[in-house]
Amino acid sequence: MMARILRFVVAAQLAAAFAIALGLAHLGWSAWLALAAAATLPVVVQGVLLAIQFATGALLDRRAQARLSLARAVRLWWRETWISVVTFCWRMPFRAGSPLPAIHRNPAVPAVLLVHGYLCNRAIWRPLLASDTLARANVLAVNLEPVFGSIDRYADLLHDAIIRLRADSGAARVILVCHSMGGLAARAYLRAHGDALVARVITLATPHAGTVFGRVGIGANARQMAPRSRYLRELAEAENKARRAKFVCIASRDDNLIVPRSSPLLAGARHVVLERIGHLTMTAAPAAWQHVAQEIERINATGTPTRDSART
Repeated sequence: MMARILRFVVAAQLAAAFAIALGLAHLGWSAWLALAAAATLPVVVQGVLLAIQFATGALLDRRAQARLSLARAVRLWWRETWISVVTFCWRMPFRAGSPLPAIHRNPAVPAVLLVHGYLCNRAIWRPLLASDTLARANVLAVNLEPVFGSIDRYADLLHDAIIRLRADSGAARVILVCHSMGGLAARAYLRAHGDALVARVITLATPHAGTVFGRVGIGANARQMAPRSRYLRELAEAENKARRAKFVCIASRDDNLIVPRSSPLLAGARHVVLERIGHLTMTAAPAAWQHVAQEIERINATGTPTRDSART
């Protein structure tokens, strides 16, 4: 569904770019120059939206340490803009159905389930999968649908994916790696089905305490991510100390979409705080990948329970 929506958006942008090119040509621009100018439309649209997000975050949640220099702020904004353009205009519309790595049955190999966030699909994980970060793991990725539904509706989808990954890989327990809203979907799964089949939940830029942008998003899931929402309170009330200890929360002090920036740091979990990484860039940042790999290795080093012991 998300891929179809984005293909429509890309088609609309191409139509708008063509109209702009015709207008510029009518004003006397050369055809090639008009086309080149019109081709920047997706970058301009994404860049403006992200600039608004970064500015909102800077105003509402000022950095605890020294402010970013202008050059570093521009680099942060440009990297997030470029990754957003590539992700929303190419990967997610046209690569969502691309094959995932083959799963080989081996209980000693970590089993990892990738869970994307709001308004995304599993194609956001293409850079991570193209790296060697998860080369030694059996990996499965899901598409969360319905796109604008309640986060609770993703719990059964994750449950089915976990059962499938365990059956195909032979692993007793699964490691969940979740970006943004995907971390809340994981918490919804744990509330509905328990945590016996999950060894660790690694969240990247998940709004555990909500984000101000949840108030202006589309759909039930966006409203559930608003700060102090009833949904977030109920999720927290359903968790105990032992369950929270399974979480590792990776956050950025410069997240453009999760405001306040402390929101990704779930109480009772282990925290990793990075700098100069935007929200979507978190899925494509080697610094974040390194911490994900370390957590997977840490779990694997402790030994994987046998299938029989996990049944209890």
